[in-house]
Amino acid sequence: MARPKSRADAITAAAEPYLGTKEAAALLGVSVSTIQKMVEAGNLRAWKTQGGHRRVAQSDVTEMKRSGLASPSRGAHRGALAVLIVEDNPVQLKAYSQAVADWGDRVSVSYAGDGAAALLAIAQRRPELVITDLAMEPFDGFHLIRTLRGSTDLADTRVVVVTALTPEEIAARGGLDSTTLCYHKPLSFQRLHGYIDALVQRRSLG
Repeated sequence: MARPKSRADAITAAAEPYLGTKEAAALLGVSVSTIQKMVEAGNLRAWKTQGGHRRVAQSDVTEMKRSGLASPSRGAHRGALAVLIVEDNPVQLKAYSQAVADWGDRVSVSYAGDGAAALLAIAQRRPELVITDLAMEPFDGFHLIRTLRGSTDLADTRVVVVTALTPEEIAARGGLDSTTLCYHKPLSFQRLHGYIDALVQRRSLG
């Protein structure tokens, strides 16, 4: 068996089991190309063997399968606005879940715990709106937004940021693009509800 190329952050076969991209894709229920994108985005540790085959850390895949893929908060409704909420704070998540009840069946909501989980969820079902925190570990909202904007297929995804960071702190970390709407914590759910209503009405008018 070919040994992985050595590098500072490499995972050796002796230290940890690894999977081929096809095995990882099968476990997560996504395509091989999606696994490759996850590796390129930096949220799956991987390396290439001397023969050029990519290997992915099994523990990363297992953890992503356990907690990364978000389950819908309610059944998906045909024609409903698909919204993905990306948040790692349990208190904020509880507040979201209470607010979502007021959005009705016109909106289908799913959740992800960080940017990496969000990208996997998006690969399975593309949302029309992503609501995300910025300060998350290990894959933050800045990285998520840059990945979306850098993708030909996802660049036009609507993104709403909900953050406790100040404008100065946001600017220091690269800022946000002009198409990303930013709300500061504490979030006004009434204001967010109004935004959701506007999107739903716009969709109904085509």
